Amino acid sequence: MGCDFTFIHCADLHLGSRFWGLSRKDPELGKRMYESTFRAFSKMVDIGKEKADFMVIAGDIYDELVETPRTRTFFASELERFGKPVFMVTGNHDHVHSWSDSIPYPKNVKQFSTVPESYKARVRDRQIEIAGVSFDGPHTDENLVSKLRGTPGMFTIGVVHCSVDTAGEGSGYAPCTERDFLGKDIQYWALGHIHKRMTIRESDPAVVYPGNIQGRNPNESGEKGFLLVSVTGDMIEREFVPVQDMVWKDVEIDITGKTTLRELVEQIRPELSRDAIVSLTITGRGPLNTVIRRDPEGFADSLENMSGCVVNLRKVMTGPEIDLERERDSGTLLSEIIKASDSLYDKTDEELLEMLCSKGPAADLRPYLQYYADKGKLRELVREAEMSAIGRLSEVRE
Repeated sequence: MGCDFTFIHCADLHLGSRFWGLSRKDPELGKRMYESTFRAFSKMVDIGKEKADFMVIAGDIYDELVETPRTRTFFASELERFGKPVFMVTGNHDHVHSWSDSIPYPKNVKQFSTVPESYKARVRDRQIEIAGVSFDGPHTDENLVSKLRGTPGMFTIGVVHCSVDTAGEGSGYAPCTERDFLGKDIQYWALGHIHKRMTIRESDPAVVYPGNIQGRNPNESGEKGFLLVSVTGDMIEREFVPVQDMVWKDVEIDITGKTTLRELVEQIRPELSRDAIVSLTITGRGPLNTVIRRDPEGFADSLENMSGCVVNLRKVMTGPEIDLERERDSGTLLSEIIKASDSLYDKTDEELLEMLCSKGPAADLRPYLQYYADKGKLRELVREAEMSAIGRLSEVRE
């Protein structure tokens, strides 16, 4: 026995994203990434034509600053190809253009207004309701969730682009709390804005972010896609369906216990698919420390040439194969480096920043180091500097 109906819940398509940084470094890769959002959306439409009764899009369809007639034409034609009802709201990136009416959406599309609206529809043999409200500009401090209501006794889907406090993203766009979703006669809240897939509430009601359909930077790693939501009576089931064209991967390899680069390459080889952009961190201690630290970028380039995927070196956190605890009390220059590093690592990032940049010529570096302090990464640099110094000194000793 099948379900009552099935729909797509997606958000944050960001069609036509430019990927300026990648384009400057590698024009071919930049072009491929530019096309990736379009390909991901087309893949979703292909799947939806076969498996879904309708589609819900919770905002940020494209970026207002880079939306072009080509982007809007593509989106409109793909929705027409989908051929089933589409309900969507706008978010902080895709509010209305003066030329929007020149490329109208097809008749199967309903874009919610900037005032709350609801529409009833018969899907298969069941009457349901979709309620939504759109952004009226690039930013709003209004609690849009609080404005939506469903009809008692009817299955209602609420569609809104917003920032839930428990999502932990620290964004102030259409802020709301988890409690705001309760008691609204809405069984499923289809949210957008947070690019990470997450569930705020499993049920009563379900409150869900599907994430975006294509990662746009190293912080948006892993598979990206949409949720295929199936409803049977009051039961809701969600299936994540990946559609990304390119996947950002955080990959860490450990040199511990390895004596040749071939062993290291074999460890990472399964992660190096041609559709991947890898952010590589190298960790551990052992004899490979010397060769890795001598030319870490060269090692990353060799992985890239071997696999055909993109490999960006993020961190090198390797060290020589020595007993740091024993060396700490050895009374040597090496022991002083370890003790100095420990004393610095015990400080907070702000304390380190103040110590490094409070006076003298080093004060000019404050704007640069402030970035690392704000990200909580200044202490990591201390450990990295320690391992680099220990590695160099160990080479001299050998």
